Amino acid sequence: MTAEARRAIVAIRTCINAERYALTVHFSERMAQRGLFWPDVRAVIDGPENVRSQGMDDYGRAKWIIRGMTALGDEIEIVCAVEIDPAETEFITLYWEH
Repeated sequence: MTAEARRAIVAIRTCINAERYALTVHFSERMAQRGLFWPDVRAVIDGPENVRSQGMDDYGRAKWIIRGMTALGDEIEIVCAVEIDPAETEFITLYWEH
């Protein structure tokens, strides 16, 4: 994991702990479709296998893909956008990693 990726995952965790995050409707729908819950997302965020940049989103925010294992051992990827000032994270989508 790069230094930039380590800073991104720390920023995402900080936002979650401060309750400064949002779930898009799409993200919530994908969680429901896949039978996933917030503890699954937290498991990936708390112990990622990989964090990689996906450039910038349409609003100029850094976009990150976080891959890891859910609480039940399924591998997923989570896409989120991180706003630095003010610090906030928006969860965009998630999907099974194949």
